[in-house]
Amino acid sequence: MNVTVMADTIQELEQQKQQIIQQQNEAKAQRDAFLSSYNSMKETVEDIEIELQMMDSKIETLINQINANEKDLEATNQEIEKTQKEITEREEDIKEKQEVLDQRMTALYKSGTNGYISIILKSEGLGDFISRIEAVNKIADYDKKIINEMNEQKKELEEQKATLDLQKIKIEKLRAENIAKKAELDKSKSEQQAILAENQAKMKEFDEKVNYYYDLISRLEAQKQEKDRQITILRNRAQSSSSTSRGTTSANYSSDALVQYALSFRGVPYKWGGTTPSGFDCSGFVQYVYAHFGIHLSRTTYTQIKEGVAVSRNNLQPGDLVFFGYGSPHHVGIYIGDNAYVHAPQTGDVVKISPLTRKDYMGARRVR
Repeated sequence: MNVTVMADTIQELEQQKQQIIQQQNEAKAQRDAFLSSYNSMKETVEDIEIELQMMDSKIETLINQINANEKDLEATNQEIEKTQKEITEREEDIKEKQEVLDQRMTALYKSGTNGYISIILKSEGLGDFISRIEAVNKIADYDKKIINEMNEQKKELEEQKATLDLQKIKIEKLRAENIAKKAELDKSKSEQQAILAENQAKMKEFDEKVNYYYDLISRLEAQKQEKDRQITILRNRAQSSSSTSRGTTSANYSSDALVQYALSFRGVPYKWGGTTPSGFDCSGFVQYVYAHFGIHLSRTTYTQIKEGVAVSRNNLQPGDLVFFGYGSPHHVGIYIGDNAYVHAPQTGDVVKISPLTRKDYMGARRVR
């Protein structure tokens, strides 16, 4: 192929590229015009989605608190049972010791070889008699001392049990309050889901149109890049550039490949706690997509927002994580370019593309 022919081919490719760009711009204009007519409805849907995501986050926290309450309750019941057992053992010891003391005190009034009286009467002289009396009193005093100590231990155990009983009441009350809060949240969540379902039915055409335009723009972008590749090859040949391949530095993954992989899960249903293609929640979806490219992220939005480096909104690139919330993040998605992101929204929805227009946008992280 001579230089003139290559120049003509390059010009033809440039014209084709410009036609593709024009088609892209027309598709974007059609998409933007369609988006503008649905802004009000979309804002309502997003507000409900945000509320549901926040509810999911609160419900998860309450479930963890209820589980902790039940563990504390179980430990307290075991401690109460243990303490009650020790109290019973002390009562039996006291009863046994008291019986021994009573027998010995009774023996003071008995005669015979086994009684204390006979022992005292057998004393040899006054000194021996006094010694025997002191010995008997010491034995009785010792028994009384042991009984008093046992009663003190029993009292301490009873006080300990009373404290544990109060602690148990507090834990049960806290558990009941958390269960009531969760029930109220579950009810509110069901009501919001019903409202969301009504709005989502109206938005079905909207989602289909948006996805159509994003797919069209993506296909046109691939065509444009192919034209650029062909033009570059021809220009290199025309300039008789060195045939030595230019070295390139490969990253761990391609942002385009990651985005396309993420988009392949569109339509997968949202599942609370889901981390597989059978069902995703927002952070589980992000974690799964990145793991495919050898990038291991933590499990929740609260920890994912601390990974990688912060990225300003103006410098977003495809593959960046985008976070949403007020104060703390309750939702995350993957930026796909052209002011849009793919995400697993909330219960009752599916993995889909949404425009990056949410008012609770918090920030972005790049985890390359």
